[in-house]
Amino acid sequence: MIISLSILTAATGIIGAAFLVARGYNDDLARAEGDLTNLALSLQERTDGVFQSIENVLRDVVGRIPQACLQAHEFDGFAAAQTTKAILVGACHSLPQIVRIDLVNAQGRIVGSSTPRPMSDPIYLKDTAYYRALTTDPSLTLYLGEPMRIRATGKKVLTLARKIDDTDGNFLGIVVATMDLEHFERLYKDHLRTPSQAITLYRRDGIILAHCPISERALGRRVWRPNTPLQRLIAKNIPTLIRDVSWIDRKERVVALHPLAHYPAGISVSRTVAELMAGRRLESRLIAFFAYLMDIGIEAATLLGLRHVRTGILRAASESYLSRHDVLTKLPNRLHFGEDLKRTFLASQRSGTDFALLLLDLNRFKDINDSFGHGAGDEIVQTVARRLRERLRKTDFIARIGGDEFAIIQRPVRNRQQVIDLITAIQSAMRAPCTAGSTEIDVGLSIGVAMASTDGKTSTELMKAADVALYAAKSDSSSSYRFFDASIKDSRAERRALEGALKSALENKELDLFYQPILDLATNQIWGCEALARWKHPTKGMISPLQFIPTAEESGLIGPMGDWILEEACSTAMTWPQSLKVAINLSPVQFRSRDVLASVKKALEVSGLPAQRLILEITESVKLTEEATATLKKLKGLGVSIALDDFGTGYASMSYLSSFPFDKIKIDQSFVRNMLDSPDSRAIIKATIGLAKDLKMSTTAEGVETEEQLNALRLAGASQAQGYLIAKPMSREAISAFITNLQGAQPSKRDGQGPTRAVA
Repeated sequence: MIISLSILTAATGIIGAAFLVARGYNDDLARAEGDLTNLALSLQERTDGVFQSIENVLRDVVGRIPQACLQAHEFDGFAAAQTTKAILVGACHSLPQIVRIDLVNAQGRIVGSSTPRPMSDPIYLKDTAYYRALTTDPSLTLYLGEPMRIRATGKKVLTLARKIDDTDGNFLGIVVATMDLEHFERLYKDHLRTPSQAITLYRRDGIILAHCPISERALGRRVWRPNTPLQRLIAKNIPTLIRDVSWIDRKERVVALHPLAHYPAGISVSRTVAELMAGRRLESRLIAFFAYLMDIGIEAATLLGLRHVRTGILRAASESYLSRHDVLTKLPNRLHFGEDLKRTFLASQRSGTDFALLLLDLNRFKDINDSFGHGAGDEIVQTVARRLRERLRKTDFIARIGGDEFAIIQRPVRNRQQVIDLITAIQSAMRAPCTAGSTEIDVGLSIGVAMASTDGKTSTELMKAADVALYAAKSDSSSSYRFFDASIKDSRAERRALEGALKSALENKELDLFYQPILDLATNQIWGCEALARWKHPTKGMISPLQFIPTAEESGLIGPMGDWILEEACSTAMTWPQSLKVAINLSPVQFRSRDVLASVKKALEVSGLPAQRLILEITESVKLTEEATATLKKLKGLGVSIALDDFGTGYASMSYLSSFPFDKIKIDQSFVRNMLDSPDSRAIIKATIGLAKDLKMSTTAEGVETEEQLNALRLAGASQAQGYLIAKPMSREAISAFITNLQGAQPSKRDGQGPTRAVA
């Protein structure tokens, strides 16, 4: 009986396998259609996220219009003000895909713009489609425009326009974002995988907004021919799959359609039927064949009453898979990777072939988790894993070996150029931002490479070499990847040594504070000084704060170091004339992990410095949580002033200014450095100064190095200036002498004469 069942089972297996091979083509087609659908869904989510990010910027701009200005007789004046210029410039710089942002009044005239050049003649936009649509359709609040080319620059753009209503709900104007069409073309180009694949962004009425491969004749035309199934399916606005002949290349295509979730547009991903028919793969048949036979064997065991055999096989397979694969990305894990690396290394030695080991690490992944949450971090990891996997050959191996770390075994390789080609493909894939929820996040990768033939006698040595190269790449701002070289020093060992030396320096009071004077432009007198930490290493000499401050933050030494800086700077300021103030930077890490209020109170109490002479500087990286805002308010309650440092380097500055009443804005030196040559920098500086005056804040321009810059800042209305032209940072003794010299020279100074220069 058992033998008969076995024969019957074998015969059934053979017949089943025959049917399996026969329907292989249909399975290939189904998988290909599934791939098209998945890609359409993925691109739909990313495109929807791009539009949402831009709309959020437009919403934020509208939200910043004061209630009194939401009236026809006030709107034009508000739009033309320097404060508004600052808002529009900051909004325009917040996303790389935004070319410009304009405010248009009810008559169709541009009354405010992010462009730095003033408009000599009135520009009216009554003939634009978005103006006509938003002024005639009361129910319409947002309009996605058609693609067009700017004649002056040749740039292809799209527009997203949002209606602005007055206080009574009537049409007041429009805020318009002009987007760079190349952003979408690059995004879609990175996902083209086969020669016949095409990706199209279309508006709900069928107008083609972007197309890859890039086709100039397709833009602005409709994606469908009239009275076709494709036209009817797009009109239904539901995800679907269809066959149709494309008018672009006149070939029959399988087309996956996926409408955007929040905007009147959709994504089309297609491949030619001819290419799909040629996609049969023998290896997939064999794998499927043997998998089918295995399943038949398990079923046979079940028929024979050996259910425990089936259960054991399934449980063992499940446990084996989970122990060797990452749950989040479905990639092999560190255990699986270690085993495969050893096998690959031994096989390479036997065959005489070479392979490359690439270790990859996401840049600033902790910041992403802290800023957007661990859910967003998981989405980023999944996206990166998918992009990496898509760039590999079948012979290559990829694993996730840590939270934000991946490993690739590229095998075989002929030379370094082949490895560089893979790195270039990976970098190209990562140029497009990753989407987490509705937020676009730029994610960079650092890559360390070791070659099996030269960089290790064992798999363990090879892994260590790639690890050293990775950390060298992370510390090298000029390159995102490094090949291992025996001359590379392990930066982590150096950092540990630096951390130990810094701890000793702090305990032995080897750190020092330098002070850089700040000039009051109204009185032409020294207003005060900024305290800057300096460290002279016993053997390495002066170490840059850009090097030891991050080490202090990572090691937790920033807490006691920050307390020492506060106490030392306040004590030093007490030796100056009572009119001079001292400014001290607060580290974001120090602000999060330390009781800053208690530290400041102690420093003021120990030194005796009046709180009104102390200015604390923070940057946008200090998250203004309820707790942080409460602490800042308590500090202001003591009489301490709060300044926003590095203003203008991020769009969050605008939100910062509305979240807390700062006393001062410090204009970042990058704008001052370029102000004489860059209209954008001049416009940002002028707008920032106007914004600060409106908000009753003072301004300090950093990085002033020439008389021309100083004069331009005076004309622009800046409150104070700081930089090498005024004086370099100097020691406690030198700053004391500098102040004494100024006091002695003061009576002989004429009005308008510049201050004494100091070179320290």
